[in-house]
Amino acid sequence: MSFKTIERSAFYLLLAANLLPLWSVHYFLTGDGPCHLHNAHVLLDFWRGGELKDFFNPWMYVNTNFMPNWFGHAFMELCMGIGFAPYLAEKLLQTFYVLSFGLGLRYLVRQLNPNSLFISTFGLLLTYHHVFQMGFYNYSCSVAIMFWVTGFWLQHRNAWTTGRMMALAMGFLTLYFCHPIGLLFSFLVIISVFFTEFVGGFLAKDRPVAPWKSFWQNGFAVAIAALPVLVLFAQYLFIKGLDPSPRGESDQQIWKDLREFTALVNVMNTERPWAIGVAIIFALLLVAAIIFKVKIRQIRWTDILLPVTAVAILIYFKQPGGIAGAGILPIRLQFLPYLMLLLWLASVNYPRWLQTGTLVFTAIIFVGFWSIRLPSHQRAAAAAAEYASCASVIPDKVSVLPISFDHNGQDANGREVANRVWLFMHAGDYIGAERSVVMLGNYEAATQNFPLIWRWERNPIDRLKKNDKMFEDQPPIADFLNYPKNSNNGSVDYVVTWCMDRKFADHPNTADIKQQLSEGYELVFTSQTGLAKVFKRKGL
Repeated sequence: MSFKTIERSAFYLLLAANLLPLWSVHYFLTGDGPCHLHNAHVLLDFWRGGELKDFFNPWMYVNTNFMPNWFGHAFMELCMGIGFAPYLAEKLLQTFYVLSFGLGLRYLVRQLNPNSLFISTFGLLLTYHHVFQMGFYNYSCSVAIMFWVTGFWLQHRNAWTTGRMMALAMGFLTLYFCHPIGLLFSFLVIISVFFTEFVGGFLAKDRPVAPWKSFWQNGFAVAIAALPVLVLFAQYLFIKGLDPSPRGESDQQIWKDLREFTALVNVMNTERPWAIGVAIIFALLLVAAIIFKVKIRQIRWTDILLPVTAVAILIYFKQPGGIAGAGILPIRLQFLPYLMLLLWLASVNYPRWLQTGTLVFTAIIFVGFWSIRLPSHQRAAAAAAEYASCASVIPDKVSVLPISFDHNGQDANGREVANRVWLFMHAGDYIGAERSVVMLGNYEAATQNFPLIWRWERNPIDRLKKNDKMFEDQPPIADFLNYPKNSNNGSVDYVVTWCMDRKFADHPNTADIKQQLSEGYELVFTSQTGLAKVFKRKGL
C-alpha cells in the first residue's frame, strides 16, 4: 500500500478507537457532564409545559439572554425530545465532539497543506483533554467547530457567494453559542491570514490591483457574516462585564504545566509521562519544521500561524484567573498554543521517514494513554451507575440534595477511581436526568452563564451554606434542616449521600450531617455496595 493509504487508514482507525471509550460503558463520566444533562432535561420539561413547568417555576427560570453555553444543552434536549434516553443524549453529544474534533482538524489541515495530513492523525492525541474530562462540553465543542469554521473560510475565501456567506455566519453563531474561546481564536486565525495574504499580494510587483479587490471582497464577506455574532458578543460583555479575577498559579507553575502538557492528563496522574511524550513530539516537529523552512528559504501565507502561536502563548501567560464569568482559565488556555502550533506544523512539507516515525509514536502514545484511562472509566461507569440507581426510589416533582463525601470516587473495594479530576462532584445529577426533579446541587443555575437560573430566594448554593461552607466542599457541610425557613418555604425532600461512611467518616462535618438526617429524615435505600444512600424527609 502507498503511504497515503496507510496514513489515511491510521487516521480513521484511531478516530474509531477514540469512540470506543464512549460506547464501551453505560456512563462516560465527566466532572460537570451529569449537571449539564440534568439541566437539558429540565429545559425539556419547561418546553413541554404543563404540570412540570408549574413545578419548576418557583425554583428557577429560563435565561432569556442570548448567552453562550447553550449548544450542548440544546443538543441533548433535542435528543431527549425525539426519544433518546438521557444517558444516550449525553453520549451522542460526546460522540459529536470526538468526531467533529478529528474530522474538523483533518479538514482544516487539508486547507493548509494536503501533503501533511499525518499531522491530523497525530492531532487525534489531543481529542481527550482535561477540559473535556471536566465536562466542559460547550468549550470542547467550540474548539472542534473552530476547525470547521476556519477551514471553511480558508477554502472559500476567494470565491464568496450568498450561500457561503450565510454558512459562515451560521458557523460563527454556532461557535458563539458553544463558547467564546473558539469564536475568538477562529477570528484570530482568519484575520491573521487575511492581512498576511493582502500584504503579500500588495508587495508583489505583478499584481498591483488584485490585492485591493480581494481585500474588499473578503473583508466585506467576513464582516457581513460576523456582524450578528459581534452584536451578540457585545451584548454578552455588556451583561457580564470583564470582571477579571487574579490568577492563583505562578508563572513558574503555568510554564511547567505548559512544558509538560498537563492538559492531556485527564483521569489519573500516571498519565503524565505520556503527556510529556506528546510535548516532546511537538518539540521535535517544531525543530524539524524550522530546519526545513531555513533550507528552502521560502515564506508562505501559512507562516503567520507561527506568530499566532506566539500570541496564544502570550495570552496563556498573561491571563487572569477568570474573566467575563469564565473561570479556571489556565487549564482552558494551556491547550490552545499547542493547537495553533499544530496548524503551523501542518503547513510544512516533511520527509517520509519523519511522517512514518510520527505515526508510529502516535500509535504507541495512544495505547499508553488508554491503557491507563480505560480501567478508570470502567470503574467510574460502574460507580456512576450505582449512584444513579438511587433514582429508583425517588419520584418526580420533588427536590433532591446530593452530598458527595469523595469527589474522586471509590469503587466497591475502596479503590480510588480518579485522582486528577473530581469525577463525582456532580455525578448525583444523573438522578435528575432520569426524573423530573429539582437537583439542589445544580451549580450552573447559580452562575447566570447557562440556560437556567435559580430564583434568588431559593438558590441552594447560598441558602444551604453553614459556617460559610457548602455541600460541594470536602468534607461537605450543609444546613438542610433550616433550608425551608431560609428559602421562602423551599424544601429538601430527599438527601442522597455518596461515600458517607468512607473517606470522612470520622469528621465533625459528617457527624453534623448524620445528626440532621437522624432528626428529619429516614433511610429508604442503600445501593448495592453501600456507596450511595437515599434519605426521605419525614412526613413526606
